[in-house]
Amino acid sequence: MPLTNAHTHLELGWLNEVCPDENGRDFLPWLIDLTERWNKMAGCYAQVLYHKAVESAIQSLHDAGVTHLTDISATAASMKPLLESGLQGVIYVELLGYHSTEIDRRLNMARYLVNEWRAQERGGMRIGLTLHTPFTVHPALWKRGLEFARAEALPLCIHVAESPAEYDWALHNRGPIADYLNDLMGMPFASPRKTPVQYLEDLGALELKPLLIHGVQVDEEDVKRIAASGSSVVHCPRSNQRLRCGRMPLELYLKHDVPVYLGTDSLASAPSLDIREEVEDAVALHDGIVSRESIEALVNKPLGI
Repeated sequence: MPLTNAHTHLELGWLNEVCPDENGRDFLPWLIDLTERWNKMAGCYAQVLYHKAVESAIQSLHDAGVTHLTDISATAASMKPLLESGLQGVIYVELLGYHSTEIDRRLNMARYLVNEWRAQERGGMRIGLTLHTPFTVHPALWKRGLEFARAEALPLCIHVAESPAEYDWALHNRGPIADYLNDLMGMPFASPRKTPVQYLEDLGALELKPLLIHGVQVDEEDVKRIAASGSSVVHCPRSNQRLRCGRMPLELYLKHDVPVYLGTDSLASAPSLDIREEVEDAVALHDGIVSRESIEALVNKPLGI
């Protein structure tokens, strides 16, 4: 029987020291801390850290009995090891950029990595594209990134509706992410004034049936949009709890027959890559709402992407 970990960032394993403890940490300060540490680490030493993190992570996945996974890669450090690992799934090349001046450079790099590694696909491991989040991708980059994914028939992945801060920015243009974009990033683009999921729908992103990561801050209308599009969702309960994102309404997704998978996220936001531990936390989180059998079924199926 397959055992699936549907969301990882293997190359972030070296950032495990920023993983919040059980008391949690607010999402945006955590993200800024992670990003600043990432940006300070450059050159050959960084590549050594990435590769060591990936090698250790792959061994952890094998030890846990995982057969299928998806991974997010910003550096391509996980490409070759995963293609040679015997695991099956998708490695998504990460694409983000706040400013219009970055679009050509960011897209060209993503295109290069996709083309370079797609030619080496084998063993049931595919290469895809991830447009990071509604608040880290400029609208013009959304347009061109989606055009690229559509033209190349790439598997697509998007982090969406993860935190209350994202929801408040997207719908109301308020809260810590709104302040961050306005004060620190120079207001690179406006709030869409709609829910994060509705924003993806209006961009045309849901037409590509992406794998949507987190999906915590949603209402039933958002879930219906996801269901109607044929998209899938990944639930990462330990990461969501430690980053104070709330409880994903798993029962709504199951009610509307949305395919849901379970993922661990990275060691920067979860204590391990063991999907079996993720199951136990999900069971506790949804106790009395979703059955253990329904939650165990989220990991005992191959990725339909």
